[in-house]
Amino acid sequence: MTLTSILVRLGHALVVMALVALLTFLLIDLTPGSYLADLATNPQISAESVERMRVQFGLDQPFYQKFLRWGRSVASGDFGYSFVYQRPIGQLIAERLSNTVLLNVIALTAAWMLGLAFGLAAAASRGSPIDWAIGAVTTILLASPGVVLAVLLLAGAARVGLPIGGLSGGDEAVGTVQRVFDVLRHLIVPAAAIALVWFPAIARHTRAALIAALDAPYVLGARSRGVGRRRLLLVHALREALAPLSTLFGLSLSAVLSASLVVEVVMAWPGIGQLAYDAVFKRDIFLVVDLAQLSAILLLIGNAIGDVFLRRLDPRVVEA
Repeated sequence: MTLTSILVRLGHALVVMALVALLTFLLIDLTPGSYLADLATNPQISAESVERMRVQFGLDQPFYQKFLRWGRSVASGDFGYSFVYQRPIGQLIAERLSNTVLLNVIALTAAWMLGLAFGLAAAASRGSPIDWAIGAVTTILLASPGVVLAVLLLAGAARVGLPIGGLSGGDEAVGTVQRVFDVLRHLIVPAAAIALVWFPAIARHTRAALIAALDAPYVLGARSRGVGRRRLLLVHALREALAPLSTLFGLSLSAVLSASLVVEVVMAWPGIGQLAYDAVFKRDIFLVVDLAQLSAILLLIGNAIGDVFLRRLDPRVVEA
């Protein structure tokens, strides 16, 4: 990438983030009810206290003034204050982001390893019962909502004695090795749930990309020259298929929040997804806006990584 393209992409990213924040404030403003409205129903809190909070946090202003006030605050390094948790939002996100990243790194690694393996197997045996069976499994998984998969895995985990919620058993007296092992046991079920969401899409994209590559003229020419089928698949076709798969890889990185939100809520995983659910449900306005910004940033980063991989893998792709 040239310096000009980097600056252009950075400018586009800033515009996207500003629009996401502005639209989030608008949608929250149009939504009936608010955190302070719920707070006002508490007989132990006076109307004067509620009104004081409304003025203090600028909640009495139109959405665009809230947006400008929030923008000035973020520019100074202050991400706002959570009404629900009664803590600075920066601290809340910093504490939980590592849990979400850990969960998704393990889940996406498993999903990509399985997806590539099954996609290769389906492409290598195109039209056979193996190809049909893989297609049937991936179709069923694609049609299954994430929350259903999570609940089914919870039921299965309870039967075999695996942890079904949280990050750890809560025993701080054990050693480091035992704590790591405990966290890994708690990771099995939520990571499997997220992996099952991504696995079918990766497997089907891999199969389609490999079949398209196997039908390419240069691969057919290599086959006519006597190149073995295994080498054609694992070297020539796979190398050609990596370019279209790089876009899906970038998308999987950018969907860290949305992919794990349902799983984190169902399995009580203390991550960003659980935090986002609480923020929306309890109308924690500034926390909602900051999490929407985080989601937009991850989307932009994932797209950028996908573009970089695509240009590395396919020299024919040029800067727009």
